[in-house]
Amino acid sequence: MIERDVPIAIVGAGLGGLTAALALQHAGFRPIIHEQAAVLGDVGAGISVTPNATKGLESLGLGSVLAASADTPPQQVVRDGISNVQLLVIDRRHVRDRYGAAYYMMHRADLHGMLAAAVTANDAGAIRTGQRLAAIAVDAGGCHLDFAGGSPGTAAILIAADGARSLVRTRIFGDAGARFTGHIARRVLVPAADAPALARIPGSVVWTGAEKSFVRYPVRGGQLINCVGLTRSGGWRGEGWSQSVPAADMAAEFAGWVPDVTDLIAAAPGGMVGSWGLFVRPPATRIVAGAMALIGDAAHPMLPFMGQGAATAIEDGVVLGRCFAESASVSEALARYEAARLARCQLIQAESAAGADRLQRAGPAGQRFDRSEDDLGIFDYDPATVVI
Repeated sequence: MIERDVPIAIVGAGLGGLTAALALQHAGFRPIIHEQAAVLGDVGAGISVTPNATKGLESLGLGSVLAASADTPPQQVVRDGISNVQLLVIDRRHVRDRYGAAYYMMHRADLHGMLAAAVTANDAGAIRTGQRLAAIAVDAGGCHLDFAGGSPGTAAILIAADGARSLVRTRIFGDAGARFTGHIARRVLVPAADAPALARIPGSVVWTGAEKSFVRYPVRGGQLINCVGLTRSGGWRGEGWSQSVPAADMAAEFAGWVPDVTDLIAAAPGGMVGSWGLFVRPPATRIVAGAMALIGDAAHPMLPFMGQGAATAIEDGVVLGRCFAESASVSEALARYEAARLARCQLIQAESAAGADRLQRAGPAGQRFDRSEDDLGIFDYDPATVVI
């Protein structure tokens, strides 16, 4: 049995890091999360919590708060961006009966907040902010961490949840680093009061066309309309969520598309939208090295064409906690974690990348819908019960 007081450091307080911390706490451990942001704030926009992720969150006791905070889409629709021809309808009214858990859509900050609240309810000092990992060294004494803006620390076990540009993955696993994929996402939350009436209809709609797509769905009980436009570009000069651009730039990308799309862009608050380049790394061949493990985007950064980036990070955290709870040693726990997660994450990462070319084709007869999450059985997975 692993000693429950073994020092565990988690780098990154995103969805994966927080889920891992909560799962480890449920197993009796006391991990410490080191987060570079000065405060945990109301950041992000809409997010899909698919049944595979819901099962994991419910296993950690978050079922009731999740249901109270999220929207349940009755359907998902795909339309052509120019003609508005309906290409596909997926009925989501009976998801729990089919997969054993609900399909939710919600504000990312609401999910992040409930996870952070659950972690700090168990241990008020579990999250340390203002600690950006600047250097890491490993020796027989453990993992030595230097933080810009924080005191150095040492941990016996390191869980890297530090995103697609993970310093741990670069320094320890020898990866060349994240690369720009050619995809740019522009995102905006439009108050429902300012949105066209059709945009307030529950459920999601994706409009698609040549090398671009646009999705909208309500969150926070229909108070906000989450909108994301995905386009392609030969280069990228910005990083992350911090770049804001005029909504006119987004409007130019979708000029000539249906009013359902262009009217939402025109309603962007302050005439600005968020913009960021999408970066990935090659599929990992290992996610464990010694007493260190990668989770979430550090392990498998994904394009958003299957909506599984957050879901797989949640899966990682739940499975990691179970492996530590059920193993006799740290090495056994991490070996079981890698064996349970690597192939699944490689598959979803590859299918998410291929999803762009299947979806973003010209004309209402060009798209392919034969490799969806339903077709691939992704929603059937339960991180709380899968064999580890």
